[in-house]
Parts: sequence; C-alpha cells; structure tokens
Amino acid sequence: MLSKPKTLALAVATTALASSVASAEQYLSSTGQVLLYPMYSTQNEANTYMHVVNNTSDQKAVKMRFMEGVNSAVVLEFNVYLGPYDVFPVALAVNDFGGTSVITNDATCTVPALGTSNSPYDGTQTELESGAVLRSQPFVPYLFENDESGDISRTLIGHAEVIEMGVVSDTVDVADCKVVRDLWSSGAWASNTATNVTSPAGGLSGSSLFIVPSLAYSMNVPVTAVDGWAKANTNYHKSPGVLSPDLNDGVSTARVNDLVLDYTSKTNGSVLATSALLASKRINNEVQTEDAIAAETDWVVTFPTKKYFTNGTSASAPFTTVYDGTEADGDSCEPMSLIRRDRESNATSATSQFVPDAPDGVEDTVCSAVNVLAFNSKSALVTSTNKEVSYAFQAGSATLNTGQKLPKDDNNVEIKGLPVLGFSGTRFVNGAMSYGYSVEHKSMTVTSGS
Repeated sequence: MLSKPKTLALAVATTALASSVASAEQYLSSTGQVLLYPMYSTQNEANTYMHVVNNTSDQKAVKMRFMEGVNSAVVLEFNVYLGPYDVFPVALAVNDFGGTSVITNDATCTVPALGTSNSPYDGTQTELESGAVLRSQPFVPYLFENDESGDISRTLIGHAEVIEMGVVSDTVDVADCKVVRDLWSSGAWASNTATNVTSPAGGLSGSSLFIVPSLAYSMNVPVTAVDGWAKANTNYHKSPGVLSPDLNDGVSTARVNDLVLDYTSKTNGSVLATSALLASKRINNEVQTEDAIAAETDWVVTFPTKKYFTNGTSASAPFTTVYDGTEADGDSCEPMSLIRRDRESNATSATSQFVPDAPDGVEDTVCSAVNVLAFNSKSALVTSTNKEVSYAFQAGSATLNTGQKLPKDDNNVEIKGLPVLGFSGTRFVNGAMSYGYSVEHKSMTVTSGS
C-alpha cells in the first residue's frame, strides 16, 4: 500500500553496485538513456498521451517521473520494466480530486502497480470487456502542498522525464509482474538492487500527443532524447519512492556542436552538462492568429532542469532567482525579451516586453518550470495559467531572447542562454472541423572561451 508521508511510490531499501561501461559524455540523439517530455496538460478537460518505447532487444528498467509545472515538484514516479521492443502507453486526464491521473490498460509491469490505494488519493482498477485492466493513479501534492500555491490543481500541467536505470538480465522475466514485484518485496532487489541488472545502454524513445476531445483536435508534442548520460560502472537501479536517479546523477560532460563541455569540478556537473545540451540564447518559432481561420497559437517554454538551480537559499547560473514557495510572489522569474515579426520580416518596434505599451500587461519575464505563452489571449492548448502575449500581425514568427549564461566549464568555455524545451502549438478552424499542429522550437546555442 502507498502511504502519504513524502513518498510518491512504494519505498524499498536500495544499494549501489558496479555495472557495465557507459559513454564519456551526454549528447542529443534520436534514442537515448533519458527522455524529456516538455509538457503534459489536463487543464479544461484536455488529455495528454505519452509512450515510452524500447527500441532494443534488451529488457529495460526505467524510472518514469511526472513533475508539476510551477517548480517541477515530483507528483508521481514509478518503475517500469520494459520487455524487448516494448511500448508502454499512458494517458493523462483530470480526476475527481481536481488534479491529474495517469491511466493505462497496458500489461507492462510497473512497481508499484498503478491503480493502488494511496489515501486520500486512491487509484482505481477496472476490468474491461477485453479482459485488460484499466488502471488509474492520481498525482499527489505532497512535495508542494505547504507552498502558498499548494492546491492539487497545480498537477493539471507539468512535464515528465524517463531515466533508464539499467538492462535486466533475461534470467528475470519482466513480463511476469508478480516475479518482478516479489523481487522488490522479499527477493534479491530488496537487498541488492544490482542483482541481474547492468548499466543503462540506451535505445529508448518517446512520443506524446495532446488532445482536446471537446474541440476534436490534437497535436504532437516533441520529446527529447539524451544519450551517453550514465556513468560507467554505476548501478542506477533504484526502488520507487526514493526520487532517484535524477538528472544530477549522470556524467559531467556534454557534447554540444562537436565541442565537449566538462563540468567535472562542479558539484552539480551532471545537470550542468544536461543543461548545456538544451541551452539556447534565442529560440524562434511560428505564430498564426489569422481571423479567417480562427487561428490560435501558444508557445510552450519549459525549463526541465530549472529546479536544480533555484531551489535553495540562492540561485545559481544559468538561473538568477530563487523559488520561494512560501511567498505568494515567490516564483522564480527569468528576464527574457520577445521580438515579433510578420511573414515579411517586419518587426514590432517594442521588443522588450511581452505586451508593449500595455500598463496592465504581463512583465517581460518567464516564471514557471512549464510556461504557456498565448498569443493574442487565445490559447490553442486551452490552458488557464498562460501568459498573454500581444501580436500585431495575422501570421509570422517570434524570437525569444535570453541574456543568461551557464558557468564556465573546466576548460573556461561558456554556454550562453537558458536550457529550454518546447514547441509552438497552433489550432485553426475550417467550418465544423478543427485542426492542430506543433512545431519544435528552433534554437541557437552560443559558446565562448578565453
């Protein structure tokens, strides 16, 4: 049974043992050891679907973790045991508690089992006519409920990550979930988590789909894969409920545009390396607001590593402001500037504010872990926590600029920008039909050295 006191899943004892060899540096790839999902949303009855795909003949142990969108507080995590070429699908939907639940009828083994009691946020299990079991597990507010904004509704929007914990030997049949769970409750993994599990080997990919059933449209959500993340000779296989492994447990080097960044001397070197992969001095993307087709465009701007730099007594580069959840205005805001252009490259004259010349408009800052910028007040993603952005044209593009920079690496090389993931999401209407599409942000990474 799941219990409330600061646990997000069944907690079991862990140990660390050595395993196989991993890559020397992190890098972006089509498949990897880490998957980053920039957004999920169930606001206003929207749904989000996510798939985790094992593209190898190995059995995989992975950690699946969901984080709310204000400060990336973990709202649910569990272990998933993927068979060779396995696909694990989940859906996210609003629940009766006013938050989000993860739902699946897939037979892939999870530990703990989804649909488990966790009072007062109990899961459910329903047997379908096909014989499959539909499992639903609510997200929980335990890690942010003492914040000024500690309502369960914070779980309605957020982001997710999947971290490979290792390759499971074929002496363990991960398709037999009773065997897997017994290994945790009373078997070998209860005392030695590395038994029959070697280091992460990569080969994971992800996909995601955002759907608004009431408006009958959907759009793809791009997923980022990071390979080479795992350290050599390290056991990453951990029990659920311990918030480990996380993004600061990997190697401290990253390959960016054929340049290797080395943060080995830094205490947060691994998450700096991941941040270097995602850092952008500016992002550019499309905007459509044409009246003739009732077009609406949102930008999703997600900082997946932000909490590692802002959750303390002082912020550290590349971020500049501490998150203080005990204060109503304790959001960790970052200054950014926005330039808007039409399709012929004509730009607005005021570029330093999101809503120029509007005294009641939003500031030129982006404050949350997951941000939705709604152009001209209409949200293609039907979010109710978006920031409004004025746009004087019917269609064109915009550029979001950052002035922040990562600390210099051990070779005195500096990456300029903030670690950003996201996309432009557009909806338009054609008669009785509604359509949506997404475009991944185009980023510019700038390095300098001396």
